[in-house]
Amino acid sequence: ETDSYGGAGRGGDEDRSKLPRLSRGFRSTINNWVEDLRGGDGDDSSCLNVLKRFGRCVKDLVDEVPGFARSLAAGSIRHLIILMLLVLCAFSIVHWFILKDSAMLNANLVPAPALCASQEDMYDTSTRLCQVTNKYAFWYLQHKDWVQCAPNLPGYALLQQSADFNGNYWYNFKHSPTIRSFYDTCIPECATDEDTFHSSKDKCLVSDQVLLSFLSGDKGGTCASGTLGEKAIRTATQNLDGARNFWYAPDTSVKVRKLLESCHATCASEDKTLPQDPYHCQVMNIMGIEYMLHGNRDNLQCDERLPGRRYITHTGTTSRTKAAFQYPRMFGTAVQQFYLSCYKGYGMKSKAVTRGLPHSA
Repeated sequence: ETDSYGGAGRGGDEDRSKLPRLSRGFRSTINNWVEDLRGGDGDDSSCLNVLKRFGRCVKDLVDEVPGFARSLAAGSIRHLIILMLLVLCAFSIVHWFILKDSAMLNANLVPAPALCASQEDMYDTSTRLCQVTNKYAFWYLQHKDWVQCAPNLPGYALLQQSADFNGNYWYNFKHSPTIRSFYDTCIPECATDEDTFHSSKDKCLVSDQVLLSFLSGDKGGTCASGTLGEKAIRTATQNLDGARNFWYAPDTSVKVRKLLESCHATCASEDKTLPQDPYHCQVMNIMGIEYMLHGNRDNLQCDERLPGRRYITHTGTTSRTKAAFQYPRMFGTAVQQFYLSCYKGYGMKSKAVTRGLPHSA
């Protein structure tokens, strides 16, 4: 066979003739493939033998790769052209068999609320099936613990059996009423039973007093700082225009629940824990004492309707003060909100009074 790089006796071309030649190497490899896969007359044609032959063929091809790379490094035009052809073939395969199928699939999907179970679901015009894109139903089918649906309905059983290899769920549009009945039972779960989900915002409302006090920067409660739960709440709240409360997405309920586990009530601003009873706080706040002694008068106007006022009780006189008042430390955030309502009477800048529910974590 004639050497394409020239004979060995051509002086300076002698080293180049030692380079592996792709045409001869691949040709012999392909011939070996054909012979191995075809087998001899007496060979067993079992699947195991065929796989063994195929493995040997792949090994032979891999053995050709280092030689091919050295030829490219040597500047072989022939090998460079072959590489470009291989890249072009790979691109064509990806484009026609993967990207094209994906684009055609997306092109076939159209909104069809009159046919499908919800406005979010998409209709495939080629298969005449509806794809589940209802967020809460989809994530329930994916076994997420932050959403709950009724599992005993026929619609759930239909969708469970309709998953494709990409994890999508499909149903015949004729079953839309059945699927819609299943959708109607789906509702996201918030971090606590007291937090409420608002469908208009697609968010859960924070209601825990201690957490609200911590998020507002007030006294009366503390929580772990810089947690994923805190970030989830602040991010969701910032994304809502004009939000005056604190919100979080339902899918972050687990993070918020872990944040709540770190929260605990403290005494309100300026108040101290009773030495003989660490579970109660003594009123030391000057406005709190003045209100308890004289009530609302002149420029002191506290909001008596707030729950924090009801938690403060009289404990009698002591050697240091004419009257002493206390409250359970667990209601420190509520008392703090009561104190905040008094600031306006003194002409001070008042924070918004945050109403919430007692801490239960």
